[in-house]
Amino acid sequence: MSAIKHGLLVKAGLVLVILWVIVGVGLRVFRSMTPTPEKLAAYVEENPLSGIEDPDRRREVIGTVADMLNQLDPADVRRLIEENEEDPRRAFFEELSQEEQRFFMEKRVGRAFDQMMQAFNDMDREERQRVVDRTLRQMRQDGDRRDGLSRLEESDPEMAEKIVNEGLRAYYQEANAETKLDFAPVLEEMQRNLAGGRPR
Repeated sequence: MSAIKHGLLVKAGLVLVILWVIVGVGLRVFRSMTPTPEKLAAYVEENPLSGIEDPDRRREVIGTVADMLNQLDPADVRRLIEENEEDPRRAFFEELSQEEQRFFMEKRVGRAFDQMMQAFNDMDREERQRVVDRTLRQMRQDGDRRDGLSRLEESDPEMAEKIVNEGLRAYYQEANAETKLDFAPVLEEMQRNLAGGRPR
């Protein structure tokens, strides 16, 4: 083998080693940044809202928790609930004012949160019933979201009927912290249904 070919092989080998090192470092950084149930529980514990008076800092913490929850799979949320004596989301959510709860849900569901609730409330009862039936049917068919819906229906078997009769805003305002947190995926699915036009 000529010296030139040998030199090229050595350089190619070095380039491959460097690329693998970069990929390995990148994966470690990505994993360290990816939220997990443990990281979320730790963040909530390390940043208790009861000890934060500055509104901007509170908003920052609330936004971070919402973003972390948005990146967790439904299975991760289930593990978060099962592995803690008390759901850390509930204690966190109970510290929020009404305005902060609205901001949190906007981060979880989208900025059209209030508009979507109003659009639903403006429908007549039959239209509401069709939206609710379609939303719950789609969620039951999705294995990832079925467990969260089951928790909601176990805690409040009359949930669907109340939403249809009272409207989304009334149901949401009367719900406890845990129900509001589990209700976010229902609102997301309902928002998709409303955005696609009123169900027939």
